[in-house]
Amino acid sequence: MANLDMLHQPYWSTMGPMIVVAVAGFVVMILEFVFRRGDRRWLAALSALGVLVALVVAFANWGTGHQGLLQNTVMLDSFSSVFSVLILISAFLVLLLTLDYRGRERLPAEHTYLILFGVVGALAMATATDLVTLYVGLELLSVASYVLVAVRKRSIRSVEGGIKYLLMGAIGSAVLLYGMSFIYGLAGTTNVLQLSTQGAVMLSGYPAITVIGFLFMLIGMGFKLSLVPFHMWTPDVYDGAPTAISSFLATLSKVAAFGMLLRLLVFIFNQSTGPLFYWAGIIAAITMIVGNFAALPQRNMKRLLGFSSVAQAGYTLVPFALFGSSQMNQWPGLFDSISFYLFAYTFMTIGAFAILHIVERAKQSVESDALVGLYRQSPWLAVALSVFVLSLAGMPLTAGFLGKFYIFADTVHMHALWLGIVLFATSVVSFYYYIGWLRKVFQPLPTGAAEWAVAEVAAAAGAPVGPGQGPARSEAGVAGSAADGGSGGSLAVSPVMHVLIALCVIGTLALGIVPAILLHPLGTLQWFY
Repeated sequence: MANLDMLHQPYWSTMGPMIVVAVAGFVVMILEFVFRRGDRRWLAALSALGVLVALVVAFANWGTGHQGLLQNTVMLDSFSSVFSVLILISAFLVLLLTLDYRGRERLPAEHTYLILFGVVGALAMATATDLVTLYVGLELLSVASYVLVAVRKRSIRSVEGGIKYLLMGAIGSAVLLYGMSFIYGLAGTTNVLQLSTQGAVMLSGYPAITVIGFLFMLIGMGFKLSLVPFHMWTPDVYDGAPTAISSFLATLSKVAAFGMLLRLLVFIFNQSTGPLFYWAGIIAAITMIVGNFAALPQRNMKRLLGFSSVAQAGYTLVPFALFGSSQMNQWPGLFDSISFYLFAYTFMTIGAFAILHIVERAKQSVESDALVGLYRQSPWLAVALSVFVLSLAGMPLTAGFLGKFYIFADTVHMHALWLGIVLFATSVVSFYYYIGWLRKVFQPLPTGAAEWAVAEVAAAAGAPVGPGQGPARSEAGVAGSAADGGSGGSLAVSPVMHVLIALCVIGTLALGIVPAILLHPLGTLQWFY
């Protein structure tokens, strides 16, 4: 029996979170087929519980060194520990957000196990050290995401977004696979750990083919990460998908993709210098500029967050450009910067999407004007949104500020100040559209809002509507107006949403005020071996 336990221990420590989430996915899928009637939001709660168990397993394996499995195609190391924890935190928060969908807006029950299977793919991307296994994990996450975007079959915008995402995702996958084929052709192996010893040899012996393989892999992942110029699907998909799924794509999907990009580029080309990673710097700069300036004219909040996520991807890509201009003993600092920023980005982005969901349901609009008077209606939501928005912009005492500061400090320390200047300048630009949200949040309700709400409620009750009171909107819109209280009442917020928003606020402020709670555990990890 002891020998049997020893046999299974490596599998559990290496693939434990993936096993837990996969089992939860199959259980939820079976239960969804068995219980076809009634409110099935309890399936999302069960899924969140499964993710929470997997998160406990991932924390238990944090910093336990590195060990390979299945001929080193799967690896327990610092990469897998950090990115698995971050992926599972993102999944838990997203599942909490899906619990708030009810009534007419209720999501099909299938979305719960699709999210779980997407998480399994993301965990595979975090733990795999083989090109084939990485690609399989990427496709599992991608296929689940395509369906989740189009999960509302009767919504034209949702279906349109799903089709666009499918087409662009397929192109990105094909380009990525083509780049991998070049590297495999040169090295004769798909194992990333073996490729890590051959990067310099490939570059010196076959420079043109190596550069093409590098660029194709960077471009292929660029489609997944919304890097410019491969980003045009992002605002349409975020706008068409349910808000919870948009937050899934903006956080969990990007975290897994950045983890995979680290595996591919840094491990394989760890002995290469400037010329290869310089391309990442160019793409990062263009992405920061285009993402922020494209967000300036946006009035649709989901589209604005879409372009914001493009800019945030550019910020996170900056340290990748520094790998080529730094010594390997400086790389742990870059890994810390990337990880810290992704943690900060996860909390502040999911929190912003959660409040957007509440406002959208109450006002039946995703236009930024729906934020007008939010402080009077719900001071808690207004303050929380202010925290998230200021963190996204990079205001001091927030996680977003420190994340950008550490990346900026890296650019100065490693003599790439031009990238730091672009980061700083584009962050200043972002303040314009983020402060525009805050201005609306603290703007008083327009005169006559109370009368308009009364007219809507009267119309819903069947009473005649007097001249000048305006037409009644849909039943959902009336319910929303009644909920937000036209005259300045509180927005209806479920207990689950209070918990979700509080968790995101705590994460955003804690990392901004006491960054050592994350930086210290990151500093104990052996990132490269």
